Amino acid sequence: MRIMKTILKRLMILLALGSTLSACKKELKEIGNPASKVEGIQSSWVLKKSVQIDEVSLVKESANITSFFANGSTLPNITFGASTYSVDTVGLKINFFGTVSGTWAFDNNEFPSMIKFTPSDAAPFDLKLNGPIRPKDNLKFTRPIYTSCKGATTHVMSYNLEFVRK
Repeated sequence: MRIMKTILKRLMILLALGSTLSACKKELKEIGNPASKVEGIQSSWVLKKSVQIDEVSLVKESANITSFFANGSTLPNITFGASTYSVDTVGLKINFFGTVSGTWAFDNNEFPSMIKFTPSDAAPFDLKLNGPIRPKDNLKFTRPIYTSCKGATTHVMSYNLEFVRK
């Protein structure tokens, strides 16, 4: 009799636990089509933040140098079209893009990790994306700086740049 009560209690606990777990089943929701990264980048952007990183330092020391690029209230800006870009850095101390216009492309349009720039009058270069580039995101990328010494190339510094839509 005592064994029957123990078995019955365990059976009731298992039944209660089973009905609880099946009641907590999550409903799957459709998230829709992924946002186009090519459409996401097509906009006019203005520099929000620039951080310089010492890549040689053991602790990767960094400094916010955004104010260095300001000329009064003017900050560097870039406009991306479907395949072209233009930069307005008139009167500013540095142009990260080398020239005022050119063409651009992602390394992969569905899952980009780099933007490939081909300036109209300078050597092509790539910038690593530091985040997604959907229509609601800021544009974040890294501009690496290398130096050559005795035939060896060393990554000495990086600029992490964040742009916001105008």
